[in-house]
Parts: sequence; C-alpha cells; structure tokens
Amino acid sequence: MRRRRRIDRTGSTDKSRLGQRGAALVEMAVITPLLLLLLFGIMEAGWAFSQSVEIRNAAREGGRIAVVDYGDATAIAAEVCNRAGITGAGTVVTVTLLPADGPPYESVEITVAKAFETLTGFLPMFDGVNLTSTVEMRVERELVNLVANGSGTCT
Repeated sequence: MRRRRRIDRTGSTDKSRLGQRGAALVEMAVITPLLLLLLFGIMEAGWAFSQSVEIRNAAREGGRIAVVDYGDATAIAAEVCNRAGITGAGTVVTVTLLPADGPPYESVEITVAKAFETLTGFLPMFDGVNLTSTVEMRVERELVNLVANGSGTCT
C-alpha cells in the first residue's frame, strides 16, 4: 500500500511551505527598492517634461511680445514671467536683437533658463539641471521701445 502525502489548500506539501514563504519575503525585499526607483524615476521624468514645455511656451510668448515692440528688455522679461506664471529665483529671461550690428534689426532672440525643481526629491541626480529654451522671431515692424539687448529675472 502506498503512503499518501498530506497536501494543504495551496497544493504544497508540509515540508516545502516554510521555504516558499521565506523565498517570497526575500524576493519582495529585493524587488521593492527597484520598483520604487522606477516609479519615482517615471514621476520625475514626467515632471521634467512638464517644466520643459512650460519654459518652451514662455520663450515663445516672450518672442511674440518682443517682435510687436512691447517695451524694453526688462519689461519683456517681467511680462514673460507674469504671463507664463514662472516664479522663483534662478529663472532668467534674456532678450537679444539680431543682427548684432543693427539697426535695423531683423529678428529677436528670447532665451528662458530655469533651474529644474524636483517633484519628489528622491532622485538627487536631477538636482542642478538647467532647463533652457531659445526662440528666434522675425521683427514685424520697426522697434521703437526695444533698442538694446538685456535680461531680467523672475521673482
């Protein structure tokens, strides 16, 4: 007569059940930090992309403001910060008239640079990254107010 092994509800035998519980715990301990790193990495990358789009739109808006002769470089920088809703130290808006030996000026170049602000602070590799966007637009009419290059910061 053959002896039968006792099997519990999960289908495992008594001897292997304890070993499987320990293996599952070790696997979870190894995989959890990797999953958290992946999760926070995806969140930070999405946040960086969002801020990059914000900077790009601010530069485009600044170019549009400059070519319709809104004001001098300082006024343009302040208006770019205001319209884009950019706040915080470290954001610089630079206005450059092209060609450099003008007038007459053919185009205006706007550069917006901002330090990346982390969302979670969990990944220190993103600290100190600068996001920059440059837009060049053709001047539509003679510039009266904007006569010199300049820059301004957002407060």
